[in-house]
Amino acid sequence: MAKNHFKVKTKVKLHEMEIGAEIQESDFACISGEYFVQLEHFQEEEKIEPYKVSPGIWSIQKTMAGLKLTPTSFSQDKVLESFVHTKNITEKVDKFYSRLDTYKKFGIEVPKRCMLLYGPAGSGKSQAINKIARTYSEQKDIAVIIWKTDVIDPHDVKEFVKSFEYHGVQRLLVIAEDIGGVEVDQVRIKSESSLLSLLDNQEKSFTIPVMIIATTNYPENLLANLTNRPQRIDDKIEVGYPSPEMRQELFKFFAGTDVVPKEILNKIKDKKYKEFTPAHIKETFVRSGIYDISLEEALNQVAGDIDKFNKMFKN
Repeated sequence: MAKNHFKVKTKVKLHEMEIGAEIQESDFACISGEYFVQLEHFQEEEKIEPYKVSPGIWSIQKTMAGLKLTPTSFSQDKVLESFVHTKNITEKVDKFYSRLDTYKKFGIEVPKRCMLLYGPAGSGKSQAINKIARTYSEQKDIAVIIWKTDVIDPHDVKEFVKSFEYHGVQRLLVIAEDIGGVEVDQVRIKSESSLLSLLDNQEKSFTIPVMIIATTNYPENLLANLTNRPQRIDDKIEVGYPSPEMRQELFKFFAGTDVVPKEILNKIKDKKYKEFTPAHIKETFVRSGIYDISLEEALNQVAGDIDKFNKMFKN
């Protein structure tokens, strides 16, 4: 951060100034009473206090004193890994961490890669990153940093990361949740320059190898200068609506030891349920249990809720 101030360069009484006398250039000059005053502008870089970062899972929090990292954890949600792409994600992350020398060949001082997970709300992105965060936090030289982009400004994060002093940390995994914001009246949210600068690592905010995993419900809000530019977002993985066969598998998964009636399994394959996410299927079982209604009735209710909200937003 820069600290700006002025210093008095010269202060001369007006009646002592002679015609033809040379006056040195200054940033600002004025007449104050009987004096001619010149000021010079100075910009000093403030010393950044190191912020110690250790291995574990940390969440960036905003306080009155600035940003800080607080220890965090994730709930052990049941998740069908074949659907939420955790295997695909971990394979890409592992290859990045294990082949850092590739970046040196191309003159890249600090290896960095960014992956975007996109898809509708409730499709399993949160479950995926929860699983990923827990997996990599078990490796003793990795710090997992959770950044809620809708709460904390990219500029503040960029400056905060510059202050990191790593203790036992050789690699970073940054999870940027809800990048691109929320769609309001179909307004496209602009990619802020600070976010682009952070992803480019132009100011060397990151000083050790970093993998960034970003999530969004609204990929259409992200401008091309963000998504269609390697070294900003390199890999894109769609976590979309489950296929008819996957909906059946998800029903069996959430049923656990219970047997799902064949008529339900056949019914869920219908295109009427094409917008069912894992969250909707889970809600079907929860609703059936707490309201003591049949699984089929709960299924119809959840489907009705989806239709109702779709009509509301279309109008």
